[in-house]
Amino acid sequence: MDRITDWFGFRRVSFSVAGKEGWLTEPKSAQPGKPWVWRASFPDFHAEIDKVLLASGWHIGYLETGEMLGCDAALDLWDAFYEEVTKNRGLAVKPALEAVSRGGLYAYRYAARHPERVAALYADTPVMDIKSWPGGKGAGVGAPAVWKIALERYGFPGEAEALAYAQNPLDLLPTIAKAKIPLRHVVSLNDRVVPAEENTLEAQRRLKKWGATMELVTVAEGTPESQGHHFPLPAVAESAEFFKRFTRGKSYHTLRRGLKAFGPKATVAFLGGSITYSQNGWRDRVEQWLVARFPKTQFTFIRAGIPSLGSVPHAFRLETDVLAQGTPDLLFVEAAVNDPSNFTTPERMVLGLEGVVRHVRAALPHCDIVHLHFAMPEHVQSWKQGKMPVAVVQHEKVAERYQNPSLDLTREVAERIAAGEFTWEQDFKDLHPSPFGHQLYANSITHLLDTALSTPRPNKPLPLPKPVDGRSYASGRYVLPSEATQLVGFTLDPSWQPTDGKGTREGFVRVPALISTTPGSHFTLTFTGKAVGLMIAAGPDTGTLEVVLDGKPYPAQDTFTPWSGGLHLPWAVILADDLKLGAHTLTVTLSGKRHPKGTGTALRVVYFLVS
Repeated sequence: MDRITDWFGFRRVSFSVAGKEGWLTEPKSAQPGKPWVWRASFPDFHAEIDKVLLASGWHIGYLETGEMLGCDAALDLWDAFYEEVTKNRGLAVKPALEAVSRGGLYAYRYAARHPERVAALYADTPVMDIKSWPGGKGAGVGAPAVWKIALERYGFPGEAEALAYAQNPLDLLPTIAKAKIPLRHVVSLNDRVVPAEENTLEAQRRLKKWGATMELVTVAEGTPESQGHHFPLPAVAESAEFFKRFTRGKSYHTLRRGLKAFGPKATVAFLGGSITYSQNGWRDRVEQWLVARFPKTQFTFIRAGIPSLGSVPHAFRLETDVLAQGTPDLLFVEAAVNDPSNFTTPERMVLGLEGVVRHVRAALPHCDIVHLHFAMPEHVQSWKQGKMPVAVVQHEKVAERYQNPSLDLTREVAERIAAGEFTWEQDFKDLHPSPFGHQLYANSITHLLDTALSTPRPNKPLPLPKPVDGRSYASGRYVLPSEATQLVGFTLDPSWQPTDGKGTREGFVRVPALISTTPGSHFTLTFTGKAVGLMIAAGPDTGTLEVVLDGKPYPAQDTFTPWSGGLHLPWAVILADDLKLGAHTLTVTLSGKRHPKGTGTALRVVYFLVS
């Protein structure tokens, strides 16, 4: 008969399995598929991660096997527990294992016995060899009384047989490596009970020989009273994310038409702002995942992340920065952070993003597109008020019309913060995410990919539906500044760079630019299209523009931005996008007006934008 108790506000259900007590600690609201983590030992020690997982909808399982030290009889009991909780209580068939200290003997030996049942393995100061602990035959202090128990439990006639035993976790690592079980250890470097050098660090060295890796978190010193074996648990949010990476819960993606399978060669492009540009961020981790997940595919990656840019400049730079670099089979596009940050109107969010999608779909009808909605504090606040962020609403209109997969990370971050899993301030830290945030993004993106590619769509050309907005920048392109004519006061600098020491962005410095700092200076551009604008470097001295199109005055444009004081920011200035398709003449004149915070009346045109 089940027995119900309380564990830190969560319901713990205890029951008997083969004469041993087992239990499941239940979340208040279980994630779909009932993912769970299986504790191997000391279920109330360093339980910080378990509490995060419970708050997130994960179950925590445990079987009390006392002083059995991971022997074969203990693993037989684990088999019985596994059958009970998966078949009779509905938990997922692939839990993650969580081991503390001697729990390493249980977890690693069970993972080697049943690698098909283990999603991942996390270990805190784990024992990897009975000779090290409890034997104390290396640098450790050992535990003589427990060593005698180990000899009995493992059925060794004497110490010689124990020392020759070849089924320790260290010995079983080839099986773990072959099964590609993800591993993460947390250890202290001055541990005298389970010395890291002859346990975890030795495991790491052996795994490397077999082409496997281990995530490793080290603490310089454990507490003196524990002889370095215990310490305040570091990286709790990151470790909880490790479990979630491999034991999936709620999905925040919408697959729609899905994705086609990769062939022998595949090109994947990443189009976005600074979060996509980030080094060692989500993009690098997704690339690594793709290479590992599809070893028979030779991947080429097009990295087109440029800080500060959103959907409008994406539409005009697509041809140069992506399509001219290769032929993508898959394109990731993100702009949900920079669109509102750059004061893009909701209408132009659609015009820009649909411009990207429609341009790709027309040029490469086999290419898949995945929309990514990254998070910032304003998005989290919007969800807190029960409202979908405006940028996500607008971008989803495009994703839905073209039946592209999308991933709403704004909602995932907001819901998981609300559930108490982590905080923005301590864990995410910025809209340019911490390593924790980048890993969270990568986890969800690879989950989308894995799900979609498990049942890929047929490799057929994708249709070109009726547009969301017929004025989208679907034929957007860069026009070089050298195309301007009738220059008065403007000069073409073949390799512009600032002299004021302010920052720049890659791709918008040491490039040709049409430049003037004198009021009254002007130029003319003749173009064919229905929309026109400028891609400028908007620095501290950027000024105000007077615009005339086909002889008709248009509203003046103040090009000073909130970031111009310290950065020559790449800034898309749309001058008109309501023109009739055809030939037009644009004249731009530098006004004598300046922004109150500006230092001059300059204009530096890096590209013209024409669609």
